[in-house]
Amino acid sequence: MKKSNSSMLLTFCVLIITVILFAFFCKNHFEKTDTKSKENADSSLSQSEAITESSSAESLSSVNSQESSQNSDTENENAVSLFIGDSRTVGLMEYSAIENADFFCNVGMSVYNIQKNTVAVPTVGKVTLTELLNNKKYDRIYIMLGINEVGYKFETTVKKYSELIGFIKEKQQNAIIIIQANLHVTKSRSDSDKVVTNSAIDGLNSQLSKLANNKDVFYIDANPVFDDESGNLASDKTGDSAHLYAKYYKSWGDWITTATAEILKGE
Repeated sequence: MKKSNSSMLLTFCVLIITVILFAFFCKNHFEKTDTKSKENADSSLSQSEAITESSSAESLSSVNSQESSQNSDTENENAVSLFIGDSRTVGLMEYSAIENADFFCNVGMSVYNIQKNTVAVPTVGKVTLTELLNNKKYDRIYIMLGINEVGYKFETTVKKYSELIGFIKEKQQNAIIIIQANLHVTKSRSDSDKVVTNSAIDGLNSQLSKLANNKDVFYIDANPVFDDESGNLASDKTGDSAHLYAKYYKSWGDWITTATAEILKGE
C-alpha cells in the first residue's frame, strides 16, 4: 500500500512539473509572437507614414510649382514696357493694343537725335528720353531704330546705338532691353530707292543683332511674319511700301508678346 502511494505521489509530481513547463513554454511563445506582430505593425505604420509624407511632399511641390507658374504669369501680365522707335513704332502705339506700355516715338526718330527730342508720351506728357527714364521704371524696353539711319555709315550708327543701350542700362538697371530688327520695305521700294534698300536694312540689322548678349539685351526679328517668299515686305501688307496696314500692327504686337515670352522662358 505504501509503495502504491509513493508511486501515485511521484506521478502527481511529474504531472505538476509537466504542466508548469508547458505553461512556461506557452508564455514565452506568445510573448515572442506578440513582439514580432508588434514589430511588423510598427514597420507597416512607418511605411504608411513615409508614403503619406512622400505624398504630402509631392503635393506641396506641385502646389509650389503651380504657384510659381501663376506668379510668373502674373508678373508677365503686370510688366510695364517702353517702346522706343520711329514711324513704325508710332504705328504700334496707335494700332497694336499692347497693354501696360508707353511709347517714346515719332516719325523722324533716330539714334542721332533721340537724346534731343521732346516727345508727347500718352498718359505721361511731353518729355525727353532722359526725363522719362528718370521718372518711371520699366521691366522691358524695346528699341526699333534704323530706317532713318541707313544712309549713314553703319559703324557710326551701331556705335550710337550701343551708346543708347548703355545709357538706358544706366537709367533702368533692372530692365530687359530688346532690340527689334528693322522691317523690310517692298521689292519695288528697295529696287527704286538708292538709300533705303533691303540689303542695307539687312546689313544694319545684322550689325545690331551683335549688340545682344542674351542676358539683359536681346534681339528679335519680325520680318518673317510680314515678308513675301523673296524676303521683301509683302506688297499686300502695306499701302506705302514701307509701313504696315493698320490691321497688321495688331499681329505684330501679338508676335512681340509671344517672342518676349520665349526670351523670358529661356533666361
